[in-house]
Amino acid sequence: MRIAVVDDHSIMRAVYRSLIDDSPELDMAWSASTIDEARLHIERDDIPDIIIMDVTLPDGTGYDLVREILNEYPEVPILMVSAHEERSYAEQAAECGAKGYLVKDSSPAELMDALETVISGEVYFKPSLNAQQG
Repeated sequence: MRIAVVDDHSIMRAVYRSLIDDSPELDMAWSASTIDEARLHIERDDIPDIIIMDVTLPDGTGYDLVREILNEYPEVPILMVSAHEERSYAEQAAECGAKGYLVKDSSPAELMDALETVISGEVYFKPSLNAQQG
């Protein structure tokens, strides 16, 4: 399973890489720190099996990039991860088509659980959007 990461913080990209490297069934496809950098990978048809996407990026919002990617590649599941714990951020993630939302203070085990859930075709939203998933 090839995973791409879009996050402007180099330490977060390193954490994701470490977690992915520790999982034999996962491979890091690529990582990007900006929307433009992510677009370059996608334009080269380097389409991963799943994308971990930050909400706040220096050249726009992750929500905009999610819409853009899903317009071209609707089958690619995207898990949004952000420092924002407010439910409205998770709601926006669901509205733009992301398959999951997780806050950055979650445990590595929860991140892996969220990835597994999203990869399997289900949705994973923390804070919970149970009323909307129903």
